[in-house]
Amino acid sequence: MPGPAERGPASVTAPASTEEGKADRLLRLASALAVGGSALSLAVPAALLLLADRHLYGLSAGSADLLHGEGLLVVVGGVLVVLALFLYRRAFAHLKHVDARLRPAAWLCLVGSVGALALVVAGALLAGGSSAVSGCLAGPSSHALSCLRSADPTAGYLAIAGFWLVWLGVVGLALGLVLSGRHFRAGVTVAGGALFALLAADLLFPFAGSLVRLPGIGVAVAIAPFAAVAGAALVLVGTLSGRSPRD
Repeated sequence: MPGPAERGPASVTAPASTEEGKADRLLRLASALAVGGSALSLAVPAALLLLADRHLYGLSAGSADLLHGEGLLVVVGGVLVVLALFLYRRAFAHLKHVDARLRPAAWLCLVGSVGALALVVAGALLAGGSSAVSGCLAGPSSHALSCLRSADPTAGYLAIAGFWLVWLGVVGLALGLVLSGRHFRAGVTVAGGALFALLAADLLFPFAGSLVRLPGIGVAVAIAPFAAVAGAALVLVGTLSGRSPRD
């Protein structure tokens, strides 16, 4: 029979191992949802707008059909993003028992979930938007949110509030993924977190561009949706790779 001294370490490390296992599974599921959600709510609508600007495949920028379709994509993708952020928060909450630095990341992901819900509601309103709303989406991206606020105050204010809450969620997600990747010795997960950190900085360009003239703001806005998909995909690859917790 092992003595108390021999049983002690096992009783201490077992809870941590259990929390790590739960966090690992939640990170994998959240990443899969984040890939789908960011693609549907960000990358696909951005690609459609790009095609419409060039009048390809019969698409017309600001058309009612395009607006309706993008609004539906934002709603469906936004729901997936809400679920992903909620699961990321759960994963970080489990890992905070091992690394207390993940506590703020868990709270920020919860804030981001609220913001994503606000964007889902705004997307539902925009799906049945007017021609004035269509004109806002077809205009300069740096003035899109202020234009929406004038054309449809409810959708505009929801979009603005949702954007900033989601931005805080992205900051928390970047922090949590970098710390989680280091804990599990998964360099790909750390790279995904770093890409989300770059995405958070990139999302500030439209607002900065409304205050000062910034070169390349159009490129920054265009790559943001695809950076979100790439970051989530990297994290998913990291969760599927074999890794072990850091000693």
